[in-house]
Amino acid sequence: MNSELQKLLENLNQSKGYFITATYKDKDVKDKLNHDVIRKEFIIDDIVPSVDKCLRSMDVKLQEPIEVVKLKPIEKEVKPLKIAIITHFNRCPDHYSPGKQVKSLIQLLQQYGHEVTFFLQEGSQLDAGCKMMPVVPKFRREKGVVNEEIKKKFIEILRREVDGKFDIVITQDLYIDDCITYRNAIKESGIKATWLHWARSGIGRSIDFAMPNARYIYMNYADVDIFSRRINVSPDKVRVVFNQKDPALLWGWNPITKYISDYIRLWEKDIVQVYPICTTRMDCKGINSIIQIFGELKKAGKKVALIICNSNGRRRVDEIQAKVDLAKTHGLTEEDFLITSTLANDEFDISRELPHKVVVELLQTSNLFVFPTMAEVCSNVLLEASMTKNLLVLNDDVPSLFDFADKDAVLKYPFTSLRSVHYTGRSNEELKELIADIIKNLDENKADKQFRKVWRTHSMDSIYNKMLKQILYE
Repeated sequence: MNSELQKLLENLNQSKGYFITATYKDKDVKDKLNHDVIRKEFIIDDIVPSVDKCLRSMDVKLQEPIEVVKLKPIEKEVKPLKIAIITHFNRCPDHYSPGKQVKSLIQLLQQYGHEVTFFLQEGSQLDAGCKMMPVVPKFRREKGVVNEEIKKKFIEILRREVDGKFDIVITQDLYIDDCITYRNAIKESGIKATWLHWARSGIGRSIDFAMPNARYIYMNYADVDIFSRRINVSPDKVRVVFNQKDPALLWGWNPITKYISDYIRLWEKDIVQVYPICTTRMDCKGINSIIQIFGELKKAGKKVALIICNSNGRRRVDEIQAKVDLAKTHGLTEEDFLITSTLANDEFDISRELPHKVVVELLQTSNLFVFPTMAEVCSNVLLEASMTKNLLVLNDDVPSLFDFADKDAVLKYPFTSLRSVHYTGRSNEELKELIADIIKNLDENKADKQFRKVWRTHSMDSIYNKMLKQILYE
C-alpha cells in the first residue's frame, strides 16, 4: 500500500474522523481519479491536507474549473424595474451577514432608481427603507421536512401578492435545509415571474431547486460548478455577484463625503491625496508643488485624485480658478483635481468649509500626503494624515515637521520654506527621483493595494454596473 495512504488511514483512525470509502490506483495507471470527488469523501478538516498530499503523490490531477457565464455590461439607458425581494428573515441585525447584505442590496437597487418591495416573516417590525410586506408564513421549520399546510398558505400569498406584479423576484438565502417548504411553494406556485435565487452562504446538503424562468446567483466564480451540482441546475443558469463592500456603508459616511467620492470616482484611483487648506493660504501651503507632483504621477500612468478641502472659498473664485487652470497645464482634468467649494449647491452648502468629519472620512480613503508647507508650528493635518496611514512626503526645509515624524518612515523633499537660508533649488532629476520613490513605496504597500482592489471591485458602482445590472435586464 502507498505509504502516504497508509499514513492517511492511521490519521483517520486516531482522529476518529468520518471516512466513507476511497479507491486508488497506482501512479502508472493511465486513468486518473477525480481529485474533487475524492476530497468530498473526507469530512474532518484536519484530514484533508493528508488526503491532498496522498492524492498528489499518486499524480491525481485537480479538476479543471468550468467556464462561468459573464454577461457584457449594459451601456444603453434602461427603465427602472419593480423588484420584489423575498426572504425568511424576521430581523436583519448587523451581526447577521446575510441580513446586512440584503439591506445593502435594497439601498443599491434604490440608488439606481428601482422600486423595491421587501417580503419577510409575519409580524416583523423591520423597516429597511422600502415598502415592507411582512406576510411570509412564520412556523417552526425543520430540516428536510415540507410543511404541506404552510406550503399551501405561501402559494396563496405568492399568487395574491406577487403574481404578475413585479419585473424581477429575488429570493434571498432560501437554500438552507429548513427552507424546503418555501422553496417547494415557489416551485409549485406557477406564478408569472422572473426569479433570481440568491445564495448568501455555501450549500451543504444537495437540494433540488431547478425550475423554469429562474437564474441562480452565487458569490464567487471558483465554486460555481460545485454550487450548480448541489442545487441540481446547469452551470449556465448560474450568475455571480460579489458581496458589496462600499466605504460609504461600512464607515457610515456623511452624505457630503459620498457626494465628493461619487463626483471624482475615488474607487477608481491608484493614488489619492486629501489636502485641507484655507483658500487664503493656498500658496504658502505649497499647493502648486502638489499639483505639479500629481501631474507627474498621472504621466507615470497612475490614476490620481487630488482633493483640496478648502475653507473660505466663497469670495475667492478667481484664485480658485487660477489653481484649476494651473492643474490643467500639468495634465490634470476635473476627474483628477477638485477644489471642494466648487461643488457647493442647494443641498450641500460647502462653499465656506467642509465639516471636519467629512475631511477625516476622505483622509481614510487617501494614501499619499505631500506637505510642501512653508511654515508650521504643530500641524493638525500632518497628524491626521499620519493617523489615517498616508505615505508622507514632508518639506525638508521645515525642520519642525520632523518633530512629529519617524524619519525612517517618511519621504522628504526640499520644497523651500521661510527658513531655508541655504536653499539651493530643485532639479528635474530630483523631482523624477521623488516621483519614483512615491510610486515604489505605494506599490509595495500591499495592504493599501488590497484596499483599493476591494473598493474598486466591490463598490456600489462596480457591483451594480459590472455585475448585477446585466442580470436584471438579461
